[in-house]
Amino acid sequence: MIGVVVSNGLAYIFHFVAGRLLGPKDYGELGALMAMFLLISLPSSSLGAAITKFTSRFYTDKEYGKIALLRKKGLHTALLFGALLLTLIFFLSKPIAAYLHISSTTPVNLIGITLVLALILPINRAMLSGMKKYYVLSWNNILESLTRLLLLLLLLYLGFGVSGAVMAYGLAYLLAFFIIFPFIKETVSANSLDEKIEIKPIFQFILTVFLVNLVVQSIINLPSIFIKHFYSSTFTGYWTAALNIARLSLFVTIAISTVMFPEISGEKDHHKKKKIFRRAALLVLLASTGMALVFFLLPGFFIHILYGYKYEGAIPILQWLGFAMILMGLLQLWTNYRLARLK
Repeated sequence: MIGVVVSNGLAYIFHFVAGRLLGPKDYGELGALMAMFLLISLPSSSLGAAITKFTSRFYTDKEYGKIALLRKKGLHTALLFGALLLTLIFFLSKPIAAYLHISSTTPVNLIGITLVLALILPINRAMLSGMKKYYVLSWNNILESLTRLLLLLLLLYLGFGVSGAVMAYGLAYLLAFFIIFPFIKETVSANSLDEKIEIKPIFQFILTVFLVNLVVQSIINLPSIFIKHFYSSTFTGYWTAALNIARLSLFVTIAISTVMFPEISGEKDHHKKKKIFRRAALLVLLASTGMALVFFLLPGFFIHILYGYKYEGAIPILQWLGFAMILMGLLQLWTNYRLARLK
């Protein structure tokens, strides 16, 4: 949990630095692009959740060959799907840029490349989570976020602007993907030739997770895309700044869900599953409510400290988004709990 909070903290510092260095207009463009990216990359989280769930089951029974086979099939699926999405984004880059009122197609194309890397990274991370190697998983998340932040500073200094910010994401994903391999030796060296796994329930689970995440993430990210189309880039920058600060309360939700999911997936006692969820829900409710009250009472403090006085227009938005995050936190926790209980 601490590792997830630290890595997410570094990820948010990335946005605060990007917001200050890019300014509201360019930061609004980045916010719209990242909202599109998060929605398109939802299959990666769905695939990762499925691999985590089934890896935890195989790992409990010490079926390392099945874990190896699962990783190979997951990676092949992610690469194939990523290649199709990349081709589609390249083909539609001009209409996408026109809808978002972005003058260049370069950052849109870079989103497509970053998307492929974002699809394969969860495969290896799901292995770590399913095998309950939380220590390694935490450091991998932290390294990714730190690398992204350092690359952002370098690429913005070199004058790459919004495209540089997108490139920082992709390169950090690539590094994080490769450095996991030494820690999942069981899945690399295990013999998977004689193993068989039922693919149908895995893909059914992926589809279920995808549909659930599509609804949840659309609530958060679709407004950024619509606001960028119908309003100015500057106002979109205000919205993006307020949304990113309000989402700080989701740190705890994500951290708790990350640990709760494999614990419940591998637990066979239904009473223990409910007990784990009740504790997690109480923690989420207390933390997110406290954050919402702080954002409501001191919005200007957070805006000025984290983004600067150029983002004054984000203050009234932040006051109410904090309360929305209470419901989002509980919704995410509840959906993860239900998904973890699926057979």
